[in-house]
Amino acid sequence: MVLNQDFFVPQYMQDFECIGKDCIDTCCIGWNVEIDKKTFKKYENSQNKKIKFISKKFLVKTDPNSDISYGMLADHNNCCPFLSQEKLCNAYSLLGKENLSIGCSTYPRVIKKFNKIGFIAGDLSCPEIARLCLNNSNLKIKKMKQNKLPNIFNSKNVFSLEISKNIPDKTLGFIEKIFAQINFQNTLFEALEQIIISYKKIYQNKDSKSYSKSQKEKIKNNSLHFETKILANICFSNLKSQSRYTKICRKSADKSKFFKICESEFIEKFTDTYRTKFNEFRKKNNFIFKNFFINEFIKNIEGLMSSDDFFDDFIREIILFLSLTNFLLVCQLFEDKKKITINCYVEVLSAVIKKIQSSQQKKNIKSFLKKLDNNTLFKRLVDLY
Repeated sequence: MVLNQDFFVPQYMQDFECIGKDCIDTCCIGWNVEIDKKTFKKYENSQNKKIKFISKKFLVKTDPNSDISYGMLADHNNCCPFLSQEKLCNAYSLLGKENLSIGCSTYPRVIKKFNKIGFIAGDLSCPEIARLCLNNSNLKIKKMKQNKLPNIFNSKNVFSLEISKNIPDKTLGFIEKIFAQINFQNTLFEALEQIIISYKKIYQNKDSKSYSKSQKEKIKNNSLHFETKILANICFSNLKSQSRYTKICRKSADKSKFFKICESEFIEKFTDTYRTKFNEFRKKNNFIFKNFFINEFIKNIEGLMSSDDFFDDFIREIILFLSLTNFLLVCQLFEDKKKITINCYVEVLSAVIKKIQSSQQKKNIKSFLKKLDNNTLFKRLVDLY
């Protein structure tokens, strides 16, 4: 690997700093915290009584053969047991940042290193990363040396995924083309349409035909009616948990009176609200959708060299996250005076990603939607039209 390597990095990643207890969420809630072997041993044998006590009670070995995924901290009331009442980390405050696990030191940074170049993105389940990313109306991707990124590599425990291969010239050309052209198109739909056509021509040696404007309108109308039922079932079927995502789902169900009106009335009101109030927000702030795509593209960059199915699956995942977020926000717009702000979008999208991105539910939903559109990606793309 190259010392002091070059990285492609979105500008907003240079501005990131954890805001701790001022965050609307905490990365210490909602999942089990993975602990690397070195940190596991450090906590297990700590001289600090509080760390020792918590470790004895909650540290669990999961994979003794792995240095990275050696163990985990079992959750305590859906929280990391090191989380204090002030929403701060006891391990950090008592032992210092260099004694955090690799996972905790790295989140929400996502760093991928190839032989000659690296890529940095953010995990948008972090509301602060999502805010920095989605509020950026003039997205810039820079190529920078590692030593010029002190807020990214701010600990010896920050993890980079080392991918011991070179990026083929055609793939690097495709990546740089996306970086250069993402802002040239008016909408994310138009940008993705061109990106998909380019991808299929480069990697599959075939041309792709899109749909006419009238065909797109017809597909969009059909999907708005039918998929509204599907999205409502996903979001409103289990509202018992106290997670941020579930609280947002409850709010959306309440504002839309989903449980008080009949299905046909709900779909009619949803369709009308989507076409008027939500479309107005989308047209005015289309950069937030393109920024989301770029961040996720960088975050999953190694997939371009993994399988023929990767790109279609990746686009479907992008559309799934946006569709769920859009659905929840449109439901909140049923109130006459309600308006969406970018901060509203940040709050909902980050909660959706945190809930869905690593769940089995995501795979099931994508498979179901794939069957509905007969595995025709351009039909799914029209969800963003």
